Amino acid sequence: MMPLVVGIDVGTGSTKALLMDVHGNILARHAVQYPLYTPEIGYSEQCAQDWWNAVVTCVRSVCAARDIASRVKGIALSTQGGTIVPVDQGFAPLGRAIVWNDRRCDHERQEFMDQLGEELMYQATGWNLGTGLPALVLRHMRNQQEDIYARAHMYLSVHDFLAARLTGRAAVDLSNAGINQLINIREGKYSPQLTQFAMVDEQQLPELIPSGEYIGTLTASAAEALGLSEDVVLSSGAHDQYAVSLGAGIVNSGDAVIGTGTAWVVTALQDTPDFESGFAQSIPTVAGKWGSMISISNGGISLDWFRKKVACANAEALSYDVINDTVSKQFKPGSRGLCFYPYFGGASFPVKNHRVKAAFLGMDLSHEWAHFAQAVMEGTVYQICWALERMHAHRPIHQITVAGGALKSPIWLQMIANIFNRTIYITDVDDLACVGAAMLATVGCKLYSDVVTACLKMSPPKKQIEPQASEANEYASLFKEYKKQAQSLFAL
Repeated sequence: MMPLVVGIDVGTGSTKALLMDVHGNILARHAVQYPLYTPEIGYSEQCAQDWWNAVVTCVRSVCAARDIASRVKGIALSTQGGTIVPVDQGFAPLGRAIVWNDRRCDHERQEFMDQLGEELMYQATGWNLGTGLPALVLRHMRNQQEDIYARAHMYLSVHDFLAARLTGRAAVDLSNAGINQLINIREGKYSPQLTQFAMVDEQQLPELIPSGEYIGTLTASAAEALGLSEDVVLSSGAHDQYAVSLGAGIVNSGDAVIGTGTAWVVTALQDTPDFESGFAQSIPTVAGKWGSMISISNGGISLDWFRKKVACANAEALSYDVINDTVSKQFKPGSRGLCFYPYFGGASFPVKNHRVKAAFLGMDLSHEWAHFAQAVMEGTVYQICWALERMHAHRPIHQITVAGGALKSPIWLQMIANIFNRTIYITDVDDLACVGAAMLATVGCKLYSDVVTACLKMSPPKKQIEPQASEANEYASLFKEYKKQAQSLFAL
């Protein structure tokens, strides 16, 4: 009987799982949603137990068919990065997890800048100094939640919390460890300067294990909860964007994937790090490579905002299918002169300016809702293209694969190809983070010898979308005007 693996993606809004064989065939899938709590302005929290419950439900669901569970040999995790939860000796949460997009640590951020300087964080971890990432959150917790701080046995991010619950061993992969902002990414070790600032002992933090390596087998209680054998191996996983990259078949330097979810993210592989660029730098899943990442935080969420809060009738959100169909029927590049700038909460690229806000420019009485929807779609693509131009100027990008929500919108995909004026590649698989995690699972349980081999054997086939010459030419002029207006009006 062919062995099977389960790839699990634990995101901010849901957990998904795919059951796959070693040839990359998807045999079953399941997803579970859970809430995000915002008890105060700028706060973002989750219940870590929700992650565990979702993992259990997903694994049981995809392995429910007769004789399937006995064939499962490995599991690996793709996870949201930069979320932290304090736990006791039994790995039970002592409070809610503070999520990566939390904004409560302005005071601690200023302390870091005054004591160590913002550049130190980037040069050590590969990530720019955040406002809700673990280095600052742990210091905030020490100052503001002394009761929890006194009882905490460890402080765990999503990957290591689940690894501990599954195997008894709290371990995190290097692609996730960097965004926790507690390690020196070039050395692959915890940074004494950063842990001292965070007021945490290294013994309270997870082990660091490269993606795809063996973590352990399931404990008796975890095996019972999941309905699997205690012999099932948990492999070290990956930050979700790097799992997507692997799932998309990105293993060569100069190749990139655009993840089109709530945020739109460009992730590219290179042979050496590029700490001169200012882009996030990480150790990816592929040994010997470095990853560069740029995130446009208000990507897919901009269209979601439009359909739910602007173009809704009787409190019913406009469906994506209606948007795609209507925009396609009346489509002409440029939305009749209407431009959208997705700067909800400020601009992060090409220049940080947190004071600016999102805006439509060029509104006219002739505009209908479909023009606004198209402008939102175009504005999102302009922003990611702007980011990709900057990345390409530092290190050439040879091939671009698009993953995520935009795959369900042919008109949006064609906009990407036309505005980039490049061939783009897509797959028919939505959940590439789960596919990447499944690939890592095969390596840890020795079904494949290394990550590249697993990727070559399990990657879904790709299709090409070519730019349309006439529309690409129109967009070239429109994109120049878009950037000119942004630089003039928003000081970017």
